[in-house]
Amino acid sequence: MAPQTLKLRVKSGEKDNKNFWNTCGVLFVHTDDGGEITSISVKHDMFPSVEMVAFPKRNDETVTE
Repeated sequence: MAPQTLKLRVKSGEKDNKNFWNTCGVLFVHTDDGGEITSISVKHDMFPSVEMVAFPKRNDETVTE
């Protein structure tokens, strides 16, 4: 399945009850054939040479805080 592409934006201001946003990167959401998210890749303009990837928590993983 082709990845879904989303714009990464940050709120840069507000005036007259309107929000202003700057695009600062792009997200690529990768899914398997069943539509489950397998990973999310982030291309951030502030960190152009840094690769960022997020993976969903698996059922067998434990989270410690």
